[in-house]
Amino acid sequence: MKAGFLNGKLSVKQVITNAETIFHNVRWNNGLVYCPYCGEFHKIYQKKDGSYSYKCGNCNRKFTDRTSTLLHGSKLSTETWLLGVYEVFTDNFISSIRLAIKLHINQKSAWLMLAKIRFGLTQDDYLLDGMIAQDEMYIGGCLSNYHYERKLKLLRENHYILPDERKYSKTAIYALNATLKQPVFGLNDGKQIVLYNTPNPIKKQYLHKVVSKHVTDGITVSDESTLYNDWKEKTGLDLFTNNHSVNQYITKEGYTSNLIENTFSWFKRGFGGNLTHCKYIQLYLNEFVFRYNTRNLSHVERFKKALGGITNLTITYKQIKEYNYLNMFKKVKKNELTLSEIEDILKQGIVREIEQNHKVYTLDSFK
Repeated sequence: MKAGFLNGKLSVKQVITNAETIFHNVRWNNGLVYCPYCGEFHKIYQKKDGSYSYKCGNCNRKFTDRTSTLLHGSKLSTETWLLGVYEVFTDNFISSIRLAIKLHINQKSAWLMLAKIRFGLTQDDYLLDGMIAQDEMYIGGCLSNYHYERKLKLLRENHYILPDERKYSKTAIYALNATLKQPVFGLNDGKQIVLYNTPNPIKKQYLHKVVSKHVTDGITVSDESTLYNDWKEKTGLDLFTNNHSVNQYITKEGYTSNLIENTFSWFKRGFGGNLTHCKYIQLYLNEFVFRYNTRNLSHVERFKKALGGITNLTITYKQIKEYNYLNMFKKVKKNELTLSEIEDILKQGIVREIEQNHKVYTLDSFK
């Protein structure tokens, strides 16, 4: 790989020219190529033409750098995929139509690429501490902008008015508006954020799971919502409340929930033009959280971190459709079959012997 990428300089030309090598470095970031099918790493043979194609001496199966990644089985080239990742994180909140124009592919392929990239940007590794602001927001269109006949249709389908009734009350509209919107629960400690879509109506048990997963230590600050009743008993965290109904936005102790309110504001402004519905809301939340939590990284570091999220991970369109609050806490199975063994081998210094005998590359080979 050219030194420009290693020195923190990256351009579209470099991504296109060195796409295969860049992806190889990120795919085998531990410096050791292993078989994604059986986990063998001693008998790995590379093609003599120098391409990134291999054969396993244990199971006799062939594989490439793209095997068992989001690029596996894709008809798009590695250059197109890496350029897509590059465009996503150099252009603020790019849409699939705009990405399709830039990459010269159709809109459906661009949408699926965006969905897979966002799917790989999981929030599992983010841990919050200190003063943590928490709140909920609701995503979705406002019924006041809907056509009269469409309002009637939605009210009838949700049983707020009778099938032959053509009048409705403001109470019915408010209730329907709350039913159709998608709730989002968020946490912000001033350094990192996490955002998750939630069931409608919101369940307390789900909020407890989110907090127990991402909060190690600290205190929480929220509004006066009844969702946070018995918070101390369920989560073990102290809770301070801002009473927004009387215009109280900071407690006597100096705690405020305005951090998460600002986060929600940025999210709505960023994705306001793209979120025409809430079907895949969690994918958009993943991208926004990644952008926020990596805001202090350099352009190249963010690109490499995002690219690392799509390696060692396979996903189908069916999984994307089912990616919601029901399976948010199920760990996605990654194809890292022998990571503990690989780490032990790296510590023992056996990589050099394997590198000489079987042409296994390390990051030092590209400096």
